[in-house]
Amino acid sequence: MWKFLVKNQSIEVLEREVLADHQIQYVQFRFTFDGDWRRFHKVVQFTQCDETYNIVLGTEGTSLYLPAELHVGAAKMSVFGYDTESDTTVRATTVPVTLNIRPSGFVGDDEPPIPPTPDLYAQLLKKIEEAGHGADGKSAYEIAVEHGYVGTETEWLASLKGEPGETPDMSEYPKTSEVTSIVEREIEAATGDFHSHANKATLDAFTPELLQELSGLQQFEDRTQYEIQTINEELMTLNAQRHTHDNKDVLDSITQEILDGIASAERQAHTHHNLATLNGITDSHVSRWEDAYTAAMNLNERVGVNEGVFERFKTEILYDMQGCHTSISDILTRLSAVETALSGVETALADIVEVTT
Repeated sequence: MWKFLVKNQSIEVLEREVLADHQIQYVQFRFTFDGDWRRFHKVVQFTQCDETYNIVLGTEGTSLYLPAELHVGAAKMSVFGYDTESDTTVRATTVPVTLNIRPSGFVGDDEPPIPPTPDLYAQLLKKIEEAGHGADGKSAYEIAVEHGYVGTETEWLASLKGEPGETPDMSEYPKTSEVTSIVEREIEAATGDFHSHANKATLDAFTPELLQELSGLQQFEDRTQYEIQTINEELMTLNAQRHTHDNKDVLDSITQEILDGIASAERQAHTHHNLATLNGITDSHVSRWEDAYTAAMNLNERVGVNEGVFERFKTEILYDMQGCHTSISDILTRLSAVETALSGVETALADIVEVTT
């Protein structure tokens, strides 16, 4: 079911669903009328290509079925109404809403014939007939007795008969056959000349194929407008629901007073104990701090370089010390061997000394 709100000269879509073709008395449209629309005699009008379908709601009606004649493509729906109680002509209209009808996939050779939507005149006659079948009211004679008539009903009926009138002389008026002949002659003359204007060649160039292409372009335009309208309506729905999350109550509680308090707090952000110190920070202080920071970064970089050089020197010194340690060990070994050799010599010399003695 589709639901609409008719207000002023606009139609707002409240609920929608997918529309498919080949439906018969199935898709229901329900309307809510606001303001002056409640008292208007209302008619809903559907247009597609060159066809127009009107459905009378009257004063009290609020729902109808989508005309079964509408086929795949874009269709437009609008509402117009009349104030039947006004002494002057009052007609209300709305901006049309575009409906996009999609293929249903229905295939059938024995499909029932689509009942045609009655024209506006036939529907109005039906409304009048239905109104005439209401509760029985007073007869014309009873109404006359309320207005002061004195007498029986037979006497009242007799009083309605007037004197016989005279037969009018119609000899000076043309007969129906003569009027028909004049009309046919004038229409034939006009038909021969109705293409004698400047754009005759352009109109004559309209072929059925070209008209079909123009119809396709019109449906494309209507479909595009429908899609744009759908997007706009979805955006409006999202905008209306933007506060439906968990912290809606918190957001809704943010009043103008709270916002003013936040602004005041921002203006007084330096009212703490070190306000004088912060206010004493000038541009020259900031500049000197930036220079000191740059010098510190340069010094840190130099220290890093020196640390690398120191590590290299330490490695080389350790390597040299290791070499010296190896050399000293070798010297000690050689000295021990010398001592051992000298010990043998000393023994030999002792023996020699003793023999000599």
